[in-house]
Amino acid sequence: MLLAVFFLGLPVWAEEQLMTRLYFDNWLSRETQPLTRQITQLKEVFSGLEASVREIRSRLTTEIKLVIGKTTAWIDGQAAVLSVAPVIKNDRTMVPVRFIGETFGAQFAWDEKTRRVTYTLDNLEIILTIDSSTATVSGQKITLDAPPYLIEGRTMVPLRFVGQYMQASFDWDAASQTVTIYR
Repeated sequence: MLLAVFFLGLPVWAEEQLMTRLYFDNWLSRETQPLTRQITQLKEVFSGLEASVREIRSRLTTEIKLVIGKTTAWIDGQAAVLSVAPVIKNDRTMVPVRFIGETFGAQFAWDEKTRRVTYTLDNLEIILTIDSSTATVSGQKITLDAPPYLIEGRTMVPLRFVGQYMQASFDWDAASQTVTIYR
């Protein structure tokens, strides 16, 4: 009487030798090659999709128009109300950081005790301390050309800071005292 043992769903008769580890490894490699190729192809497709998403995001630009001394702003042509108007202080154009940041999708946290605001957008983290010319941008200490300060509980920062460290660009129209910020 022959005894049958089942291995991977196939009968192996008692007098037959079980397969060696090398044989099994080779068999497994042959059997999984199509899946490995499919995974590689899917990774390539996913990488291409990620690149397309980055390109589309780069084409989407938000435009903010602010006028010095005015509490009306325009976001992509739509009127919005600011709680504090932009100002010029000591020859620096100062703008409300929270309004601009939130328009671009940033999150903010305020620490009353340290008078510190943290701005987070994508992989960017900015920490500003009221009345301090030093800020931290993604772990790096930087010096601002004017310190942030509060007007009616709103943090005002230099426009140049918005352009350099908040990954935005801007245009200044001196005649109308209008700043246009793009991101």
